[in-house]
Amino acid sequence: MRAVQPSVPDLQASPLRRAGSWACWSAAVVLWLPGAGLTAVRLAAGDSGTPWVQLLSLFPASMFPSMAAVAAALAAVALEPGAARTVLAVLATGALLAQLLMVAPRVIPAPGATPPAFQAPGSALAAGSQAAGQRLTVMALNVGSTGVDADALLDQARARNVDVLALPELAPAGLEDLEVAGIGAELPYRVLDVDGTGTGNAIFSRYPLQPMARVPGTSFYQTRAVAAVPGTGGGIQLTSVHVDSPRPGHTPAWRAELDQLAGLHRELPAARHSVLLGDFNAGLDHAGFRKLLAAGLADAAQIAGKGLAPTWPANAPVPAFTAIDHILVSRGITVLGFSTVGFPGTDHAGVVATLRPALTFGLLRAEQG
Repeated sequence: MRAVQPSVPDLQASPLRRAGSWACWSAAVVLWLPGAGLTAVRLAAGDSGTPWVQLLSLFPASMFPSMAAVAAALAAVALEPGAARTVLAVLATGALLAQLLMVAPRVIPAPGATPPAFQAPGSALAAGSQAAGQRLTVMALNVGSTGVDADALLDQARARNVDVLALPELAPAGLEDLEVAGIGAELPYRVLDVDGTGTGNAIFSRYPLQPMARVPGTSFYQTRAVAAVPGTGGGIQLTSVHVDSPRPGHTPAWRAELDQLAGLHRELPAARHSVLLGDFNAGLDHAGFRKLLAAGLADAAQIAGKGLAPTWPANAPVPAFTAIDHILVSRGITVLGFSTVGFPGTDHAGVVATLRPALTFGLLRAEQG
């Protein structure tokens, strides 16, 4: 006599399984929308105005909900296979891959994406360019309207052997505090565009500075000078950057000021080293900033594999989520390292880079001969 087998519930049609599938599918849709939307805006260069400019600052962070969307979509397919769920899983995966392709170069620079002068310090090309070049450490910090502790700022400058310090938004009170703290002994040369309206700027240096007219017609002062760094021939042109913020109503000025910096860089003699450092109010997800890099500049953070290190907002209720403070270098300057440093009293992190400008051919022959 054949034994009667107990009935096995159909897991495919299980109400619990179906409910879990719908929950995962719903979660996947909700989580997929931010990343997919920002990816579409990023690909369409949609930073022409509010709110796209501001939203693009969140683009790297949107990878996290995109990852969760892929996981939820795959779980929905596993729980209850179906064409719609499979399509969703494919779309979620595609959006995540597109994001990763645009963000990965900031952490792992693509081979061949950087000119020989930007090669990592361990490479043979870099070794040749560094043979007699002058090591240079530069630092930039938007000190903010309330300023930062001058002693803490100088302590960090000493600890990091900073040779050039750029301070966007420096006000008279902040300058006075720096004087009392002893900045003149540490960095004796300076070019100042300091006023009491919150638009000031300044460059301090260990090396002599030749003042230049500041960048004309900008919302905030952008101080310029040429530093007489040994071995660099005509010196290194420095620009302490503070581009207007892309808040509503200011995006045309923001875009124009980024374009202006690109134009000024293109006008430089080919042999002139150049470093732009400070608050660009833009990052690699903004088309205007990418156009600036295309003028012949490299982002020190990206070269060092730290292009995702956020610099704003610091000292805020929410964690910093975007990199808008940068150190950009021209061809002929090797990036040896990059880091960020926090200070109380400002909503920006400071950025620090160690650089090595290549000697000009004539100077290299003279020193080797």
